This record gives sequence, structure tokens and C-alpha cells, in this order.
Amino acid sequence: MTITSGKPKKTVIFSYLQLSNVGCEIIIRGTIRFLERALPGYDLRFIVSSYTPERDREIMADLPHVEVIPMLSWKRYLRAILRQTKRFDRYWSPRFSSGAFARSNLFVSVGGDIYTIFDGRLPDDWMGHEAFATRHRIPSIMFGANMEKFELLSAADRKLLVAHLDRFRLLAVRDRKTESYLSTHGITAPVVVYPDPVFSLRPNTLVRPGKIRRIGLNLSPLAVEKFGAGIVDTYVGIVSELIRAGYAFDFIPHVYSSDGDAGLDDRGVLHQIYAKVDTALQGSIRLRDEALGFNKVSAALSEVDLLIAARMHCCLNALTLGKAVYFLEYSIKAKAMLDWATTETPYVVARDAYATVPANALTLAGVQELIDRTEALGALHPEGIEVKLEPQLDASPIWGLMQQVRL
Repeated sequence: MTITSGKPKKTVIFSYLQLSNVGCEIIIRGTIRFLERALPGYDLRFIVSSYTPERDREIMADLPHVEVIPMLSWKRYLRAILRQTKRFDRYWSPRFSSGAFARSNLFVSVGGDIYTIFDGRLPDDWMGHEAFATRHRIPSIMFGANMEKFELLSAADRKLLVAHLDRFRLLAVRDRKTESYLSTHGITAPVVVYPDPVFSLRPNTLVRPGKIRRIGLNLSPLAVEKFGAGIVDTYVGIVSELIRAGYAFDFIPHVYSSDGDAGLDDRGVLHQIYAKVDTALQGSIRLRDEALGFNKVSAALSEVDLLIAARMHCCLNALTLGKAVYFLEYSIKAKAMLDWATTETPYVVARDAYATVPANALTLAGVQELIDRTEALGALHPEGIEVKLEPQLDASPIWGLMQQVRL
């Protein structure tokens, strides 16, 4: 055991998240902030695995206590052999250094969409992280989770999944629906509702509604996949009319792809919209193409007065920066998140600065209505609206539960 500044040094390892998705980076950063507060008796170090370690080291460079370790190409062959010989579950091996995992003191499974069952199959690789940790007597917790569709699994597989989840020392879920859902499946591990990790990163903010001059736009390829390519023309029309009305735009990607995957990269959709806008209007649009992570994207968001966005964490990034936000839905998450924020948190005072609609149902009139509401709210609160979520976070039972996690 290493002692630094009088505290025992402990290592936390995360399940894999792709940091080219700024939402994933937010989850990592917010979870780090939460753990440092929840476990003040330790000098914590963090391990993040990566397929592009040089880039990820650059975007995490402001966090010197984070070690980015590479995925190992030869592990693909080992893991393939384990699958072919039906030993993958029992002898699961990470895609990165097994030694780095084995020397860790806490495993944190971050993000719960991996536990939404879409294809009737167990998420065996994600379950493998916990199995490896359990074999090496490393405690496991889950943070920022939402789960559903266990019913698509066979009864035998549901039993395996429940047993797996019950081995976690804590399951911190993002909404009450997930809490109730896990209860119906007989989960006995401690489950607590705790806000998305972005709120650990920015628990307090000053909402500044006022005159809208610059609008940020984010659109996801997932929205195009769900609603069809015609949605691009819808946004071309809305953007064009708003520019003619005197507004300027920033097109802000929140997910980009290192290997050119058009199904992931927001920049492709935003470029399609830009290319279809009349050239006489394009001068009012700034394309924010820098794939440089949370800090750069947050700086871009800081320069807009209103954000219209499909990526939920892009919306939350702007929300916690005090911006007016129009949430574009392509799943239930956006509406559920906004409903929670404007009914169960101090953001209720600023609710006139927020709206939500299915991504294919956005209209020029709807945007103008939100602009009008935001500007009216700003007239009532010229000094801004202070939002302090910290007291609500402080009252959570999660802190008592975390005290029981011994490293």
C-alpha cells in the first residue's frame, strides 16, 4: 500500500467508454468527481482504457491522476479462443492489460445503456468486467445506470443477469423508473437514485435567460436513422428561416468517430445541413469541427444563447452551463431527463427556458416560442437564476452506502 499525503493510495478502474463521445467523457469526469467526494479517505488514481490512447491522453491531460491504458490487439485472439471453446464467461479477460485490472482496488461500471437488452442476449462482455473483479476480490459499483427490456432474455439468462447485478456493492441509477424496474426483478443489491454524472461535475450553475442571438445546433445520426433522411431538409428549412430572421448558428457535434463511422459521427449530419443551406446564408453558421473533447465542446456551448440538440449529454452539458435548451427526442431519455429536472430539482424555476419535442417534430414556430419564453424569463430575472443542486445531492442516501464500500 502506498501512502500519499497521509492517505492510502487506491486505484479505480472503469469499464470501457468511447471518449470520442463527449457524453462518455462527461460520465467519466462526473464519476471521478463523485468518487473523490464519496471516498475522501483515499488518494484515488483512475484507469481508463482506450483504442486511441494518445488522443484520449490529450483530452484528459487536465486530470493528471487519470491513466489511459491501451487496448491490446493480441487480446482479440485470446478472447476469440475463449468464445469458441465456450470458456468466455468463466475465464473472461479484458481487452486491455489484465495486470492493470488485477492491481485495481475498485471496479466502476459506468453508464447503464449497456444493460438495456435489445437483442435477447446477455451483455456478456460487460458482465465479464464484474466477474473478473469478483474473481480477484475487487469490489464493484455501478454509477449512472438505466436498464430495461430484461424480459427479452430467457428465464435462465435473466437469473444469471440478476445474480450478476446482485454482486455489485451499489447500483446508482439515474431515474426512479429504473429503481422500480430492478425491484420487480428481485434485485437485492443496494439501489439508489442519483442524478446523471454531469450534475456531480457541475452541481450548481447560474442560468442566464435573456436575448437570444446565437443558437447552437446538434443533430445525431441516430435521429436520422430513426426518422429518415428527410429530417435533414426539415432542419435546413428551420435554420435558414432563423438566419433570415437575424439569428446566427453554431453547429456543435458532441460525438465524433475516430475511424470515420458515419453512423456515430454528428459532424456528417451537421455538414449535410450546412451544405443544403443557401450559400448566401452560410456565413451566419460556424461549423465546430474540432474533435477535442469536453473542454473544447463546453467552450463552444458557452458562446451560444440557446442550444437545440439531440444528444442528451449535449443538452445536459448546455443546461449545466446555464443555457436555454431545446431537447430533441429520439428515445425516452430526453423527455424523462427534462421532466425530472423541471419537477424534482431547482431547475424548475428556469423551466420556461427549456422545451422538448421528438426530433422530427421540431418547427420554426416551436423554436420561436421557446425564444420568446426565454427572453421573457430573462426580463424577469436580469441577474440570472441561481440553481443549486448541491443540497439535493447532499441529502442522498448514496453517501452512507458509499461509506460501506471498503477498498
